[in-house]
Amino acid sequence: MSGPKSGYDLKKDFEEQISHFWTESLGQIYPALKKLEKENLVTQKVVRQEARPDRKVYTVTPSGQQLFRDWLEQPAAPIKWRNELLLKVFFGTEMSTDAVLNHIVQLESEQKGVRQLYQYCEDEIDRRPGSPERKLYWKLALASGRHINKARLAWCREAKAAIHDYIENQTE
Repeated sequence: MSGPKSGYDLKKDFEEQISHFWTESLGQIYPALKKLEKENLVTQKVVRQEARPDRKVYTVTPSGQQLFRDWLEQPAAPIKWRNELLLKVFFGTEMSTDAVLNHIVQLESEQKGVRQLYQYCEDEIDRRPGSPERKLYWKLALASGRHINKARLAWCREAKAAIHDYIENQTE
């Protein structure tokens, strides 16, 4: 993510490059850009456009680049998961078995799509210009997503089988 960018450009970069492990909404990006500008970590330039609204394009300042590099060197915060599906499964006795199964099937379907997205992303990494070192790190981040995707698909199969086994044992 280099060069001057608008908030929309940043959102698009997030979606195309890191969405499997990091998401941001425009509602988060624009306030963050305003805060960074106030702290002189980015500068803003208005770019006039024909037949479209003007674009605010932001460029990271040298002090912003240094702060970013310093942040990268700091230990990462512990991962805090919030998984609405698992919360619903946990309270599965409060809904029908079919509803629980539908939630799991929906996740499974989504994860099959994500699996295809990972392949597309890996192909894109190979096509994009970049140093072998940069490509290595991009692929390592992508590999984590692939492993999580595999685990989620395996969990879906296991969960569906366990529920079906439970149902069979209850009717005997």
